[in-house]
Amino acid sequence: MEAVKEPLMLLEIEKELAGPGRDEAFSRYDTMLAALGERIDAEMRSGLPPEEFQKADALKEADAIARKILRLTVRVAG
Repeated sequence: MEAVKEPLMLLEIEKELAGPGRDEAFSRYDTMLAALGERIDAEMRSGLPPEEFQKADALKEADAIARKILRLTVRVAG
């Protein structure tokens, strides 16, 4: 059942980003992703064990990619 909810959430986000309130939706999601990136950076600066640092680094890269996809989605939809 959970697997069904996730794609629907992504579809809802995509619809938001293509709709009339896309600028507000973009701002909201970009702010959330930026905050996540800042939290990851803070944890990495605080000193993580090597295995946790690698995970955090991968998460930081995923966050950056998500922000790029978000921008592209809004640009294409607009």
